[in-house]
Amino acid sequence: MTMRKHLIVSTPYRISLGGGGTDLPFYASQREGFLITAAIDEYLTVLVAKRTLDKKIFLQYSNTEMVDAIDQINHSILKELLRYYKITEAFQVATFSTMPTQTGLGASSTLIVGLINAIHKLNNIPISRIKLAEEAFKFEREILGLAGGFQDQYIAALGGIQILEIDKNLQVNTKPLNLEKKIINKLQNSLFLVHTGIQRNSEKIIEGIQKELDAFDAYDQIKEIGKSSVDYLESGDIQKLGHAMDNHWKVKQRMTKSISNSVIDNMYLELKSFGALGGKVIGAGGGGFFLMVVDENKKEFIQKIADHNYSLVNFSFDFNGSHVIAN
Repeated sequence: MTMRKHLIVSTPYRISLGGGGTDLPFYASQREGFLITAAIDEYLTVLVAKRTLDKKIFLQYSNTEMVDAIDQINHSILKELLRYYKITEAFQVATFSTMPTQTGLGASSTLIVGLINAIHKLNNIPISRIKLAEEAFKFEREILGLAGGFQDQYIAALGGIQILEIDKNLQVNTKPLNLEKKIINKLQNSLFLVHTGIQRNSEKIIEGIQKELDAFDAYDQIKEIGKSSVDYLESGDIQKLGHAMDNHWKVKQRMTKSISNSVIDNMYLELKSFGALGGKVIGAGGGGFFLMVVDENKKEFIQKIADHNYSLVNFSFDFNGSHVIAN
């Protein structure tokens, strides 16, 4: 088999459609997790290459690094991933993203899934999508020690719209939510991704949630809302989906002060006043993106978004997952 010298992998970001947060290990290990998550056509792209004429490690992201040894690398994720795969010299990594970091779309996990996939493909080492997700989860949560759940790694690896069930032993069962094409189109036309303009640290927010006494009760409610949302998604019931997300957000914003604040609360109420049925902050909270559900007055909603200087991301669902786009 011919050895590859370089290749490019694209990995999708994600949005959560129900039950978000119940995949956190502290909750799932006690009550079991259930959530619905979807990949979208915004990507983090990774180029990997073997260097031929020198033994340098060359990294290009928002900064540029060229070093002689792993310990000299500043980017913590790239440094530890190269160390984990025993890549110590003559290697190049470049990352490109359509989204900024710390926005609640799973950026860290998306990078890790993409780079693990790229390293395997570059070296012609087969890896299944589930194994890719498991490997990324192990690396991010156990090796790096970053707080978070299972959602990000699995949806980045698998793509599509997935139901994730996590048992008390933290074993993950994935089930694709196979929707009719007309329902998919209806959902894509009714879900609006609105940027708050606020970046935040998800690990600190998650650590705060785990200390809240009523976090289990709140996630119990969120899980039940998520389970009921499966029917709304399958039937394309935008009204009920919007109200379900509104209820989800009301439960979530009461959990800890770091999830919401007066600025975010006012943004949410303003977005609802533009015609949205409901919505929620994507990810841990504290900023990032709102996912808003709009049924009948979409043009008016879009116009008011523009008039009030919000940034709107038009997206479609991604059904490829992490995949090679060039080699």
